[in-house]
Amino acid sequence: MEKSLQTKLLLYLALSAVGFAYLAMPQNAGIGVTVFGLLQLGCLLCIAPDKKTLWWFAPAMVLFCNPFLSANRMWVAPNCIIILLIYSLVSLQIRREFRLGDNRFLGDLLENLFNPISYLPEPLRMVNTKDANRARIIKRALLGIVITVPCLIFLVLLLSSADSIFSHGVSDFLNSIFEMGNGNVLWKSLLGVVVGFYLFGFAYHLYQPVRERKNPVLPRRGGDLIVLNILLCSVLAVYTLFVIIQFRYLFAGAQLPYGLSYTDYARKGFFELLFLTAVNIGLILLTVALTKEKNGRWKSVTKALCSYLCAVTVILLASSFYRMWLYCSDDGLTRLRLLVFGFLIFESIGLLITFFYIAKPKFNIIAVYLVIALVYYLLLNFVPIDAVVAKSQVDRYYDHRGYGIAYVMTLSADAAPQIARLLDAPTYPAREQAEAWFARQKSYYADFVPRWQRFNLSVEAMKQID
Repeated sequence: MEKSLQTKLLLYLALSAVGFAYLAMPQNAGIGVTVFGLLQLGCLLCIAPDKKTLWWFAPAMVLFCNPFLSANRMWVAPNCIIILLIYSLVSLQIRREFRLGDNRFLGDLLENLFNPISYLPEPLRMVNTKDANRARIIKRALLGIVITVPCLIFLVLLLSSADSIFSHGVSDFLNSIFEMGNGNVLWKSLLGVVVGFYLFGFAYHLYQPVRERKNPVLPRRGGDLIVLNILLCSVLAVYTLFVIIQFRYLFAGAQLPYGLSYTDYARKGFFELLFLTAVNIGLILLTVALTKEKNGRWKSVTKALCSYLCAVTVILLASSFYRMWLYCSDDGLTRLRLLVFGFLIFESIGLLITFFYIAKPKFNIIAVYLVIALVYYLLLNFVPIDAVVAKSQVDRYYDHRGYGIAYVMTLSADAAPQIARLLDAPTYPAREQAEAWFARQKSYYADFVPRWQRFNLSVEAMKQID
């Protein structure tokens, strides 16, 4: 590997480590995470052997923007996992190992996620060089640092004593550097080093020889069409009876037996239906995979039965959606209920793709599912979930349809504009809770030393509300 490239990779390691510790690690980090993402993009533009494929990094940049736009921290852990998977995807694409239509795509993605770990010792080997010229340069650089640091300290101390404003600025700067969440500098620095070495391994792997792999010849798979059709007919018979009951009692609102209340009937069984929807999709995919190589009259029957099962699953989804709608109409929205609505929409799109797969099973549906799931997840990061939930509950309060204010008070600063509506509430308990929430939020963020890395649009908007 060329020395210039080694220097770039080592510089990338240092920038990633320092950038992560300084920009992304402060408690309640905001715009600093976005800046770290821009730093990563800039570094990749400098070191990546194929810059034309870096548009695959765009989904990661979307996730890097979330801490700047929203104060809701429920996405922190999942976003970290998705960003790592995107790094792995970018690596596959740059190295021309990207096989979205390959059945091994998911395995390659997960395997590539751990490849950087094997390159962790490489930075030490690069520095521990036998090149006499480079060793001499390193020694001279270290000597320069040793001489410069005491001189700078002496100069800063003198200037600080001469000018109080300069002294105050120096103090703020030092606090900004060394104050990293309760003063836990060592832990944050070590984590930054770990991240830096991992990202170095990711960049180093881009320049390693591509492993040649032969596509294995898979045996022809098949299934007994008669057996599968009997199974599908039996399952569909039960589902048909269930669908009839749904149309009669749930959608049409017929009189319920045994004194069962309509609300209780609608609420019950939601998650069971959601589970059955996933099972049905899995059954359809398995059936299509087992009969893909088959032909003839029985194959047509199988496709018709799978299409009918897909239609039945649509009704199950509609029943789930309607049940959740009735539930939320009675009790209002929560984070989980709103996410469930989103998941139902995601499953509906998946069912549409599954229907096309039944007719034309020529594409890798798992890869298509993954792409749709990624787009769905990115959109969720831009939905102001807490604001939507708070609006639902506050509207219900003013319409005298319930009292979900206690739950609203557990939401993040994203809900501040809606909670501010309760400051003029007609009842004292609601006003008191809203005032206490704002006092608690402002006190919480006031406890942190002001740092530009923590800048967050929702938090700043909340602070402006009196």
